[in-house]
Amino acid sequence: MIMRIARGKLHPGSWRAFEQAYKATVVAKGAEVDGIRGRWLVQDDDDPETCYAVSLWDSGEAMWGYEQSAFYLQEVLPALTPYVVGEFTTTCGEMRVIQAWEDELGPYALPSGGEL
Repeated sequence: MIMRIARGKLHPGSWRAFEQAYKATVVAKGAEVDGIRGRWLVQDDDDPETCYAVSLWDSGEAMWGYEQSAFYLQEVLPALTPYVVGEFTTTCGEMRVIQAWEDELGPYALPSGGEL
């Protein structure tokens, strides 16, 4: 499995709008993407204008296929890039050790669109 971590700096005060745009595109329309196991959007505790989009993939091929897909290029990027200012990095790597627990909501995640 491959973990992809994208880190971006948002325009000041835009987190709420960015999160809404993420839910409206990535979460609402991206549930059926081939090869994805899960995704998380994280707001940095020390810098609330920094976000991390973490996703777990069956393979590098599935991840690269998503990044080259019409959905990603024509819907996701146009919806999210207006909120990003300056730095944006993406890195990925093979999962080497996994320890995870399930809770009453299911494996490792809230239901689609759920709130903490």
